[in-house]
Amino acid sequence: MLIKYIHMSLAVFSGCLFVVRGSWVLLGGTKVDWCKTIDRLSYGVDSCLLLAAILLLLILNYTPLSEAWLQAKLLLLALYIMFGVLAFRDTLCLVLRWLAYSAAIMCFFIMYYSARLHQPFAGLLG
Repeated sequence: MLIKYIHMSLAVFSGCLFVVRGSWVLLGGTKVDWCKTIDRLSYGVDSCLLLAAILLLLILNYTPLSEAWLQAKLLLLALYIMFGVLAFRDTLCLVLRWLAYSAAIMCFFIMYYSARLHQPFAGLLG
């Protein structure tokens, strides 16, 4: 199913963009012209990723709370977004930003493997 592979590819690309953006910002990179381009690309990829997820739910006739792994994926997605936002907050100290960045990446990988294995939390809890 093509939409599934599009969704998976967008998820990996989105994660890579997050790692690049986060590393650049947290390592003290200065704002340069390509930063704005990367930010916009990231927003576009994330929007397409959300659209692909909704299409997958509709095509496969899933309700998001019907499967345990989907529930875990949605929870991890919320945590990934929250930690990602905290990682980019200039008002927080650098140590907390690095912790948030690391937690976001951990959430991303657990979310990815939960989806690949169809196991809640990638089978780590059971």
